[in-house]
Formats: sequence, C-alpha cells, structure tokens
Amino acid sequence: MNFSVRRKLDMAGRVRDFCRTHPDPNNPGYTAAVQRLEERLDRAEALAQQEVSGRQAVSGAVINKEQLRLEIHKVISLLAGLAEPAAREERDLAAGIIRPDVNGSHQAFLTRSRVAAATASSHQELLVKYGMPENFLAELDAKLNEYEKALNQQHAGRAAHVGARAELEAVMSDVMLLVRQVDALNRFRFRSDLESLAGWKSARDVAWPLVEKEETPVGKTDRPAA
Repeated sequence: MNFSVRRKLDMAGRVRDFCRTHPDPNNPGYTAAVQRLEERLDRAEALAQQEVSGRQAVSGAVINKEQLRLEIHKVISLLAGLAEPAAREERDLAAGIIRPDVNGSHQAFLTRSRVAAATASSHQELLVKYGMPENFLAELDAKLNEYEKALNQQHAGRAAHVGARAELEAVMSDVMLLVRQVDALNRFRFRSDLESLAGWKSARDVAWPLVEKEETPVGKTDRPAA
C-alpha cells in the first residue's frame, strides 16, 4: 500500500471517530453520509489488509520457491551424473535426464524437472544399481510438488494484492468524496463553535507530501479547503 493511501486511511479513520462522538441527529443527510463513510472505510481497511497479505504471500512464496529450485537442481544433477554411465546399458536414459536451467523460466524449470523425474522413475532399478538411493525419487517428487505449490501461491498472492489495490483506489475515491461532504457540513455546523471547529479541522487534516500537491491536477484535490 502506498504512502498516500495510508495517510488518507489514517485521516478518514480520525474523521469517522470525530463524527461518532459529534453526531447531528437533526440532519438525516449528515447521518447518512457518516454511515456511508463508515461502510466505505471498513471496506478500504479490509482491502488494505488484503493487499498487504497478498504481498507477504508473494514474498514468502518467492523465498521458498528459490530455495526449492536450488535443491531440485542439485538432485537432478546427481541423477544426470548417474544416468551418463547407466546409459551404456539403456541408451535413452541420458537423453531424458537433463539438468534444468537454474536461471530459466519457472515453468520451463518445472517441466524439465518433471521429465527428468519421470525418466528416472522408469529406470529406477538401473539407477539404484549405479548408486541412487531407493527413496531418492519420492523425495524429488515431494520437492517438485512443493515447488509447484509455491508457484501457485505466488500467482495467487500477486492476483490478490493487485486486485485489492485496484479496488482500494476506487473505494478511497468514495471515501474522500464523503469526507469533503462531511467537511462542508461540519464547517457550517460549527461556524460559531470555534472549539469544535478546531477539533474537526484537526481530525480531518493531514500533511500531504509536497510531491502529491505538485501532481494533483488544478481544480482537483482530496484535501478539504482549510
């Protein structure tokens, strides 16, 4: 979640809290605006958590995937080393067990590794004869399944945080529009109550970064007028 959205969420939270402690029961429009603000802010906070969780899932999957990739490469390197002398007895063995490119694409790495595992499985008895441990292929298959799972987790995590971020931008647009509506109502309501007006301005104020001010188009701003 970017810095600007985080600051807007913090400000909107303060606005919500102020409105809860300063209701205006005589103004149904104000009450409806505050209720809508609470609903959209709840959704925004849920999306923010989803975005963060998605990013964390991607990071965790990447670390796990890269570690597994190295382990799988080492395992298949041993198989390839055993397949070379064993190919004197079964010529097609060496052609099916090729070390995957550790720097290649993830799908290509997985595919070539699966082919190597399947070839080794069909020549298991011969490879055991040349020194392959009997449980070696079961362990390789487990690592390949873990690797594929990590790939899927990475893709799911990326989809989650990208989708959450896109929706969050739309929801925050609604939130800021509601803040401006409530700001107009509260500034008028507290026009003769300087203490409450100061409290309101403090609640909805936020020190926007200078870069955001420079990038905001003329006539369009998320910050209520002071």
